[in-house]
Amino acid sequence: MAAIGSIRKQSGLLIIVVGIAMAAFILGDFMKGSPRRSNIVGEINGEKITYPEFSRKVEENLEIEKRNKNTSNLTAVESFEVRQRTWNSFVKETILEQEYEEIGISIPTEELSELIYGKNPHQFIQQNFVNPETGVFDPGMVRRFMQTLDQMDQVQLNQWKNFKEAIITDRIGSKYKKLFSDSYFMPEPFAKNLYNESNTNAKVRVVVKNYSQISDSLIVYTDEDIKDYYEKNKEKFEQQESRDIDYVIFDIKASKKDHIKIKEEVDEIYSDFLEAENINSFVNATSDNRYDSTFYKEEDLAVSIAGKIKNAKQGTFVSPYVDNNAYHMAKLVDVQYRPDSMKATHILIAYQGAYRTIQTRTKDQAKVLTDSLLKVVKRNSGKIESLAREFSDDGSVKNNNGDLGWFADQTMVGPFNQAVLEGKTGKVTMVETPFGYHIIKITGKQKPVKKYRVAIIDRAIEPSSNTYQEVYVKASKFAGENTTAEAFQNAIVKQGLNKRSATNLAPMSNNIPGIENPRVIIRWAYEDGVEEGSISKIFDMDGSYIIAVVSKVREKGVKEIEDVEDNVKRSVIENKKAELIKDMIAASVGTDINEIAADIKADVDTVENINFGSATLIGFGREPKVIGEIFSMEKNKLSAPIQGNRGVYMVIIDEITEAPEGTNYTISVNPVKQAFQSRIMNNYLYRSLEKISDVEDNRILYY
Repeated sequence: MAAIGSIRKQSGLLIIVVGIAMAAFILGDFMKGSPRRSNIVGEINGEKITYPEFSRKVEENLEIEKRNKNTSNLTAVESFEVRQRTWNSFVKETILEQEYEEIGISIPTEELSELIYGKNPHQFIQQNFVNPETGVFDPGMVRRFMQTLDQMDQVQLNQWKNFKEAIITDRIGSKYKKLFSDSYFMPEPFAKNLYNESNTNAKVRVVVKNYSQISDSLIVYTDEDIKDYYEKNKEKFEQQESRDIDYVIFDIKASKKDHIKIKEEVDEIYSDFLEAENINSFVNATSDNRYDSTFYKEEDLAVSIAGKIKNAKQGTFVSPYVDNNAYHMAKLVDVQYRPDSMKATHILIAYQGAYRTIQTRTKDQAKVLTDSLLKVVKRNSGKIESLAREFSDDGSVKNNNGDLGWFADQTMVGPFNQAVLEGKTGKVTMVETPFGYHIIKITGKQKPVKKYRVAIIDRAIEPSSNTYQEVYVKASKFAGENTTAEAFQNAIVKQGLNKRSATNLAPMSNNIPGIENPRVIIRWAYEDGVEEGSISKIFDMDGSYIIAVVSKVREKGVKEIEDVEDNVKRSVIENKKAELIKDMIAASVGTDINEIAADIKADVDTVENINFGSATLIGFGREPKVIGEIFSMEKNKLSAPIQGNRGVYMVIIDEITEAPEGTNYTISVNPVKQAFQSRIMNNYLYRSLEKISDVEDNRILYY
């Protein structure tokens, strides 16, 4: 056991490295001055959101997320997503509340009472007050619940308050949407016009000279052409604020010396493992992962372990081997035949202090009630579901009457799982767990299969403190010698480093390739004084050191011409090609569409069933300008050249089939009306409000 004290993970850098890093951090902030943060996380149409207010809501939502995921900790990504959703919720609620207040929508007390107690209560009430025996809404349950409000604790009262607010929010939202959906009206002349557009069809002949038929090399354009197009089409080039960065990663990996030392430590651990008596404690003292008492099937174990213990005697050892950058060793502790899944119905009687309950009965009172119910169930096990509905403290009872269905072996709390495992199907038993007392009826088991309990010791192959120091010195040297963007880029090439890039990083982005938690780098890129060409400090990113340079800064507004030059050139070239094609058509000696097509080396196609309601020209793609021109032309008259998306067109109408005379235009109006109402119900109102709202987001100062 002598090695145990010396084999734990190295923690942190050497004191000298920590000192250098701290000094650099403190002096850096002292020299440049830390930007003062206001207490305002954001502002929505003049309404300020304070940091304490926002942070409190974030914490509430984090706790809800933990409960939903049944975990005590969330990952950095999960926490970031919760903060994002919380902010989006703040923005939406604030914008809508401002709108409701401005137009005077509210829920008076009398209406709220009607939504709770009335003949037609709100859907949330109907969904949450269902009689478990009948499966339908029970108004009596609402009355009884309201009569007990003065007996509830603060947690329950807060839950009821949030429930009422949800009803109010939903009702106001419904009123608001109904104002718009019910206001839809199309005058008869408009309806008639829509009917005619949808039911008038044209048959045309089309000739098109595609832009692709003309080589780009034939097109001459100038810088002035580029600039002119850009100035006239700036609205196409709007952008949000963003940053591009280049960065290098100095990975901290175990050196040859580290490998030798770790191998020596692992050999000593294995030697002690062979002699250890308390396997559980030994694993917890020496392994990177705690002892796992789970029974696994052969296929669920690592291949290197399963192959050694299959058909082996209890106590068999697996000597150290390397896999996934870690050493592993194992000992076969036990072999059992166990079912993969079991089935049970239960009644939970909780008591004050039990896990996840607000029950106030004492443990003794709970035991008396459990014993009484157990006698009834043992006499007639068929009563367990009705008794569960009446007495069980398991929150799922309203949905399952205490029937847990099939559950995997070892997924239930230990004593419960063991009781079902050891009992026979049909047996009724009682067991205590951290949740309280359980009366259990075992209702099913799968056929037992062979499973193994294996004590496994994992020892990661990790860099030592000396290795951390060596890599830090290398990174520091790189940062110290390359303080300009040009030097940074040249050094990467000269030293053969792997340059990585991240583009279009918004202030609240949370993704940089190869970096697990990149928010600290993104926040740096938006700090006051950081501009294009700025070099970062050394970021310690848990297993690597990273140095970044801001390669591009984009402010909110219109993109610079150099950022859209390729797209602008393409549009300018297409416009020039269109003019060239028009000149070719003008130079044609032909007098009809077929002759012109022959002169410009294009084909004539016939297209039928074209109507004004469609933007697609069958066989040619989306061409709204061409279709618009068709329905403004006279029959048998050749059009002028039309510049479309694909090329330059000429068309002639051969037939026009007018819409039949109609008196009821409902069939044409209804789809448009339904589409409008669908957009109303699908948040289009809020999206429109959001676009015209003034939202200032300062979260980057905090997160």
